[in-house]
Amino acid sequence: MHIEDASLTHIPKGRKHLQCGQFFSVARRRFSTPVRRYNIECGISMATTNSTPTSDSTGLNNRAFWLRVAALALPVAAQMVLQSLLGMADVIMVGGLGPTAIAAVGLAAKLQFLLLVLMAGIGAGCSVLVAQYSGADDFRSCQRTLALTLMFGTAVMVPFTLAFGFLSHFWVSLINPDPEVVALTATYLRITALVLLSTQIIVIFEAGLRALGNTGVPLVMAAIAAVLNVVLNYLLIFGNGGFPALGVAGAAWATLLSRVLQLTGILCWVYLSGHGFGLRITHFAEALNRKVFMRYFNFASPIIVNHVVWGVGNATYHILTGYAGTDALAVMGVIVPIESLFFALFIGLANASAVMIGRALGGSRNDDAWRLYRFFDRLTLSVALLFSLAVFICRPLIVGVFNNMDEATAALLTDTLGIFSLLIWVKVLNMLRILGVLRAGGDNRFCLLMDTVVTWCIGLPLFVLGVLWLNLPFLAIYLLMYVEDMAKFMPVRIRIRLRRWMNNLTTEPEPSTASKASG
Repeated sequence: MHIEDASLTHIPKGRKHLQCGQFFSVARRRFSTPVRRYNIECGISMATTNSTPTSDSTGLNNRAFWLRVAALALPVAAQMVLQSLLGMADVIMVGGLGPTAIAAVGLAAKLQFLLLVLMAGIGAGCSVLVAQYSGADDFRSCQRTLALTLMFGTAVMVPFTLAFGFLSHFWVSLINPDPEVVALTATYLRITALVLLSTQIIVIFEAGLRALGNTGVPLVMAAIAAVLNVVLNYLLIFGNGGFPALGVAGAAWATLLSRVLQLTGILCWVYLSGHGFGLRITHFAEALNRKVFMRYFNFASPIIVNHVVWGVGNATYHILTGYAGTDALAVMGVIVPIESLFFALFIGLANASAVMIGRALGGSRNDDAWRLYRFFDRLTLSVALLFSLAVFICRPLIVGVFNNMDEATAALLTDTLGIFSLLIWVKVLNMLRILGVLRAGGDNRFCLLMDTVVTWCIGLPLFVLGVLWLNLPFLAIYLLMYVEDMAKFMPVRIRIRLRRWMNNLTTEPEPSTASKASG
């Protein structure tokens, strides 16, 4: 039977597909249990998870399925675009303070980005487990997983928060010799230290909500926070509207206040709406179980390490690019935002894939999971090729936006965009297959091994060789950035076809508290 089954027929027309972005007025309506509320929000009935699948039980050919994919993918893509644009706005607004301020905020942003990668890894472990437990109709375990992840993520972030808040001037001076940059960076990090804790909690709640199909709440809260951040930047950096001109400190306060508002908004929505993720003390007490923790840690630790390996490797690529010359840095300054915007949609598709495949595997519907993989694989490849063709054709228009570039740099950017258009589909397809397929089945150790080997044993050594020893031209250096994606393409494809990633992570016996849904 289709994912949307007859158990929803009693719901009045117009409410079958209530989406997760509908807030308090809908959320306060009475449903019998949190699981019932979860089912209606996401337009999916858990009653189907143990059904015997038919030839088209995933409903790949109906309109409701496509709407469900769009509801899972587009809000995540929009949030990624929003974050990219907000990053650009911060750089532009701080740019008015001069190069020292730009360097300080840029250094602080790089340090926080590395920790954000770690946060994302912790959130990813939560997301995969919640998606599978929801597919197994075990909402109690979803709640316990969220509680455990919140405690674990907070414990991980507390030492970094203390280091940023009280010791930043000491250790920042070890990585930057300029005393002015050190002073401004330390000021920014001290003010935004609590951002680390608040962001970790936000990331975990967003991961859990998205795994249930609720992509609207994270998007709306992020949009409100982004608008507030820009407004506060305008008021506090330059002293507009009667506020004091705080400079870099003003940008830090804007970041802190906007993050606190975002966290407050998510918590208010969760608790005031009566959502099942409005955790109580009993949920945290149930999570304080050694067996539960070790099972979670053994599952999540490869994902967390994988994110750190990727983050450090990505930062190393960009640091080494600086040795290729000023023109190379100028071109990468344009390519990186374009790449971020390009990836936004495909990260959304990877999220939709991970949620839907995870639910299918959690419900022991492996045939559905395989059909979903083939669907998302073909869709991603088709869209990537279409977008790549558009970028290739529009290269003169893209370069024309940056009319202050000299002729040589503009020509270099044109050629770089050509390489980008020809090869980006490999990177995008790998991303979908790893984040949206292999991780959905908990194949985390293979993903960690693959990323570690191709990044640190193949990709980066060849990149170092080309940049520092062979002094290759920038186009050849940029081409080397795709070597690791080419190296992992076939192993990842073979791994998927072997179907060893099709694991039901919910079948191992749990403590007696694993009862289905309540509270």
